[in-house]
Amino acid sequence: MTPTEKVELALIAVAGVASWFAAGWLPADISVGALLLGASVLLLGQGMVRDLWLLSRRKKGEQQDARREALCMCVESTVGATGVVAGLVILGSAIDSALSTSSLLVSTLAVGVLVVGFAIKDLVLDFRPFRVRREKDHLNIVFSWKR
Repeated sequence: MTPTEKVELALIAVAGVASWFAAGWLPADISVGALLLGASVLLLGQGMVRDLWLLSRRKKGEQQDARREALCMCVESTVGATGVVAGLVILGSAIDSALSTSSLLVSTLAVGVLVVGFAIKDLVLDFRPFRVRREKDHLNIVFSWKR
């Protein structure tokens, strides 16, 4: 495990404690659609912060040489974007119901989403052939329909 990954795990624990205290500012009831939307945005935000950190640590000439095209997508981004769409659909539909919020629910959801994001950060969804594979540094992969 790299030092950056250790820092990320420590920040997940800090986020869990912070969300425990922040739960008091949330309304007493929250809709399932809003909860799904918030969790998905949290997952996408975690990936964005991680990618920005990796980009800031990269040397200038290194990025251009290693760039390659592939028909694949990051699993973390795919799950997050799908969750945003599903959350918006549920939020705008009649099937949306309300849950009572508690500090335990909010902090468990936040830590769960962040741990799942940490676990799937290196996974890539290939479309030709259809499979999920581990790609440690997939910042250099550019989505393309060409082979």
